[in-house]
Amino acid sequence: PAILHGLKSPHLMKPEYITIHNTANDATARNEVAYMKRNPKSTGYHVAIDDKEAIEVIPLNRNAWHAGDGGGTGNRKSIGIEICYSKSGGPKYAQAEANTIEYTAQLLKEYGWGIDRVKWHRDWSGKNCPHRILDEGRGDAFRKAVANRLDELTKPKTEVKGVSNVALKLTPGQQKAKDTLVKHGLMAKDYEINDPTILTLVTMLAPLVNKLESKGSI
Repeated sequence: PAILHGLKSPHLMKPEYITIHNTANDATARNEVAYMKRNPKSTGYHVAIDDKEAIEVIPLNRNAWHAGDGGGTGNRKSIGIEICYSKSGGPKYAQAEANTIEYTAQLLKEYGWGIDRVKWHRDWSGKNCPHRILDEGRGDAFRKAVANRLDELTKPKTEVKGVSNVALKLTPGQQKAKDTLVKHGLMAKDYEINDPTILTLVTMLAPLVNKLESKGSI
């Protein structure tokens, strides 16, 4: 909130980097943010990410005191991201890290940056953070995952002869057929059908799936 800007984020910022942190506790993103807001110290960060959501607590155009380098580049020119559940790890942490990879790649795309803009807290101050990523020796793997996702987000879609990149407009009957396949896990809900041949297969398969369902076979 703006009332905390004087303490937590007193300077306007044009970001140049993204800094990755681990929280070193097992709080949710909401609880992490709530604690930061009531903590009377100036320490803060921009975004907390857990297994369910990413919460922006400080605007990305203001600085945050998260990197431990005083008035240096980490604190004054980088977006601080905290990955939750890092103390105990486990499935929740794994999902939080996966969500952070996605969020970071999206930020890189938005700013037109490459993977070289992703830094660790350690890069600015020497602190062993993000502790779980570094202790498990997965720094390179994390960066590679972000870079791969960024590549997916930015590379042009491959044109296939006879297949358009534009999703076909489905009739109510065709949509119902697709919904049937989605219901039974045979097609992703967000899959965009852009090939008439695939659409034909969908409309052919749906009645068969319905028949199998009525017989209790699926």
